[in-house]
Amino acid sequence: MLLVATILVALLAGGGVALYVQLQSTKSAGLVKASKNSLFCAEAGVIASRPTLALNYLTWPILLDGNAANDPTWYPLTGDLDGDGVGDYEVTIKDNDDEVPPAPNDPLFDNDRRVFAVGRCLKSTEVSREVTELLIVGGGGYVYRNQAGGGGWNTGNQNQ
Repeated sequence: MLLVATILVALLAGGGVALYVQLQSTKSAGLVKASKNSLFCAEAGVIASRPTLALNYLTWPILLDGNAANDPTWYPLTGDLDGDGVGDYEVTIKDNDDEVPPAPNDPLFDNDRRVFAVGRCLKSTEVSREVTELLIVGGGGYVYRNQAGGGGWNTGNQNQ
């Protein structure tokens, strides 16, 4: 009888350990899934915010000045990806290191129309991810010397 009780206790302990290991594995897989979903959410926020940030590059000095009181009502950019009415991401900007030495870096002023768009996922509270992308706003138009004929890189244009 004592032998049977000892074997039964050992089998129950082994089953408990196996159950614990399985539950930890399931929890770990859930965290990996939540981490990937959070990363994709932050990426989607940055992608969705590109046009608005590029069109409003003249407001970048106001957004970078560190004073949230004078920011436009649309900033920081937020959005709902799954249609539940709750914001899933938030996108802000921060200045790149664009000052020419020996001038010190000034994160409150942009010199080169390049900023970092920083997207954060608000949806996942357990595992929050952040994505940073360099946003470059270039000037439009054509180089004047190319209008005399041949176009840019000698590709031809209507001014010949």
